[in-house]
Amino acid sequence: MSKCPICTSKKILPLIKLNGYDVLRCKDCYLTFVEPLPSNSELETFYQGFMFQKPEDYEIRRKIKDKKKELIKLFQLEGDEKSLSEKKFLDFGAGTGIAYKAAKELGMECFYQDLDNEAKKFTIENFGLQSTHIIDNIDDFDEKFDFIFSDNVIEHVKDPKAFLEKLLKKLNKGGVLIIKTPHSANTETYFNPMISVVKYFFLSLKYNSFGKTVRGFFLRFWHCDPPRHLYSFSKDSFDCLVENSEDKEINHRIEYYRSAWFSNTITKRFFTRDKKASLVKSILVRIVVWPVIFVEVILQILQKLLLSLQVLSPGGIILKVYK
Repeated sequence: MSKCPICTSKKILPLIKLNGYDVLRCKDCYLTFVEPLPSNSELETFYQGFMFQKPEDYEIRRKIKDKKKELIKLFQLEGDEKSLSEKKFLDFGAGTGIAYKAAKELGMECFYQDLDNEAKKFTIENFGLQSTHIIDNIDDFDEKFDFIFSDNVIEHVKDPKAFLEKLLKKLNKGGVLIIKTPHSANTETYFNPMISVVKYFFLSLKYNSFGKTVRGFFLRFWHCDPPRHLYSFSKDSFDCLVENSEDKEINHRIEYYRSAWFSNTITKRFFTRDKKASLVKSILVRIVVWPVIFVEVILQILQKLLLSLQVLSPGGIILKVYK
């Protein structure tokens, strides 16, 4: 019988089947998870190049600027800029290295970890990443860090408990660990049809009947799509994860984040489209896309309004751990 990998409860609700996996939800801590787990070799093959999305040249500077603001807010660095040169920062699951570069510009000594060789190569070529600051296996690395940042990584790993313990062992006393991830069963995603409908609803139809897909849609199984995402966390599941940690000298808090305006929308793709497209193609795209843009604008405004009124649950959750 299935049991929750975080709180060990046996009160499990089956949600949907995807790609040969069962997507389940714990009724006690509200963790969404998959069974069975993919093998290590399957995951390693799956991720090589899959997650790498090269930023456009015009986007890079803006992304770094935005990420610097985010890191200052998350780690509460305001007014502490002068002492940052003495701090060590680890971007764990760093991808294209935007957070790595942002922290470096804030004055910290920065280290990079990611499995994707294409992303690693991009960071070396564009942000001056040195081999001495690349971590392949954190267990073999002797350094400890004052700040560890892991953005949308924990949902990909097979063992969240081991993942947390691994990072806590590398955190200096007085240090801060930030883990960002999609929020389990959030209602904000309903207002982004490119994710809720195009991505998850249609994906589910490939493996389930229409009735089971509709049921899964209303149970909000999204952000758990094996072998990519293996877990989706709630406040209760994060609380349980930290409270059961081997490290008893830590405390934590939970925060939430909303999706950015027009993220993962046709509207955003339209306004960042290929500027070299032919005139005929541009006209045809405008004719087809403008009605969709109108609908997306209405949904985005309604989404932000309902979030501000706390009617919707935000799409992302943040675990902050203090040592």
